[in-house]
Amino acid sequence: MRSGMQGKIVILYSLLILFAMQLSGVYLVKSLENYYLRNYASSQIAQGELLGSFIRRYLVEEEQSELIPALIAEFGGSVQGTETMVLDRHGRLLAGPEQRSFSLLGERVIQDDILLALSGNRVEAVRADPETGKRYYFIALPVKSTSSVVGVVILRGSLEHIYLTLREIKIMLITGWLVVLGIAVVIGFLLARTITSPIREVTSRAAAMAGGDFSQLIEVRSHDEIGELGKMFNFLTIRLQDTLKEISSEKNKIEAILNYMTDGIIALNREGKAIHLNPAARQLLERSDYRVELGSPGEEILSNIIDSEELSRLLQQTSPSIKEVQVGGDEGKTLQVYFAPFKEDGNPQGMLVVLHDVTRERILSRLQQEFVANVSHELRTPLTTIKNYVETLLNGAQDDPGVRLRFLEVVDKETDRMVKLVKDLLVLSQMDYQETNWLREKSDVISLINEVLAQVELECRTKEIYLHDLLPERKIIVLLNKDKIRQVLLNLLDNAIKYTPKGGEIKVSVLTKYNFVWITVKDTGIGIPAKEVDRVFERFYRVDKTRSRDSGGTGLGLPIAKQIVEAHGGSIYLKSELEKGTEVTFSLPLQET
Repeated sequence: MRSGMQGKIVILYSLLILFAMQLSGVYLVKSLENYYLRNYASSQIAQGELLGSFIRRYLVEEEQSELIPALIAEFGGSVQGTETMVLDRHGRLLAGPEQRSFSLLGERVIQDDILLALSGNRVEAVRADPETGKRYYFIALPVKSTSSVVGVVILRGSLEHIYLTLREIKIMLITGWLVVLGIAVVIGFLLARTITSPIREVTSRAAAMAGGDFSQLIEVRSHDEIGELGKMFNFLTIRLQDTLKEISSEKNKIEAILNYMTDGIIALNREGKAIHLNPAARQLLERSDYRVELGSPGEEILSNIIDSEELSRLLQQTSPSIKEVQVGGDEGKTLQVYFAPFKEDGNPQGMLVVLHDVTRERILSRLQQEFVANVSHELRTPLTTIKNYVETLLNGAQDDPGVRLRFLEVVDKETDRMVKLVKDLLVLSQMDYQETNWLREKSDVISLINEVLAQVELECRTKEIYLHDLLPERKIIVLLNKDKIRQVLLNLLDNAIKYTPKGGEIKVSVLTKYNFVWITVKDTGIGIPAKEVDRVFERFYRVDKTRSRDSGGTGLGLPIAKQIVEAHGGSIYLKSELEKGTEVTFSLPLQET
């Protein structure tokens, strides 16, 4: 069982007090014992010397030695608990206790102590009776006359009354010790509690903080070291709360940044398992055969980007790298993948994979290249024709009026074609950079459509194309730039006339719905293949490039129409079916009246 700090303090405190009391008690008892023994010995020696002085003359005059027992008996009456014996110079017993000396009177007693006393030495000793085990004080005093020993006085006094007194003192001391020790233990518990209670409180609050509750504070009840500990704990709690708030705020910022980044972010640990994926990465990498989840192996998540061997090699390297991959085939995404290792003490701890979708950039780059190639081609063709015809004229063909006139007509036609191309490019450039400053006014769309139909009616008759309209008789007012919308209508009708064969039909209809006017131009021409429909609004894109160029098309009519319609707040879309015709519809917002 684990011993608490309070128990340890009480035990140590009690042992110290017990040791101090034991030491002081032993010293006190020993001092009392020595004190009583010294006093008793002094008393016995004084009595022995006094007795010796009384009987000295009887010992010198041996004929009067028979008077000694009576004198001893009379003298011994005043010394309670002491046995007295007298020996002459030859060691013969002259007097002694009645119960011991009656049969030994006149007998010589030979003992080491007596021999020492007869030789003039005083003998003292504390001894125990071998029969009863009681302790007594033994003293043998030589009786001298001048310089010679004439006898020995032996006193044998019981010490039991002294040790009985000492025993009572010991009992009193032990009783006092127990009482003091009990009081000390109680005080020790109370004192230890004042130390351990705050520590227990700190421990419990720290455990609560370890469990996630960081609002723990301690009530400071004292100004000692324990109080300082409580104050520091409260200070630590407040600092920890502030730090956690800062960390949480930074974490939320980073999560918001990662979650709303258009680039995919994948973090892999040193084992190559995913520890973070943002939504963009899930969107870029998620496939139907597996789900991108945290903890998934990196080779599984990036299987369509990188193989397992290369991934293992990248996880071990310390320098970043980049590669570009095509995902999902030719019609899929183009991803630029950055591999950035993160390190600790120079050792790789994982890798950050950044997926940047460059599909649009690559498409725009391709379109830009195609645009430059198309513009170059469109300008080169008429310029080459003009140069050839002018060189021919300069080489003598100008002298022939018929040839000169025909050549000049071709140059004029090609010049007009280039001028139209440059104008169309200028219009697109202005709309791309929002440099258009069109004057818009409230206009009747029906009147504008009738004006455009009147412009193309003669051409339709010439090609024997049936042109008719489904227009409402009421006015439809729209805020627009008449010249630009007229250009849209002319572009749509021009395409319809170009690609509708003889005997075909072109129909123009108008419908109002959802606060928009919807204008449709439908023909029964050659149509457009389904796979080409989505690209007809790309600049310079032509379904049949040879035929379009022969008919004077540049591939800019529909893109310009789309830009104009969208600049008016509308939309345009096209439906077509090969050999059945094409239908183009665009919308314009109605003007509130």
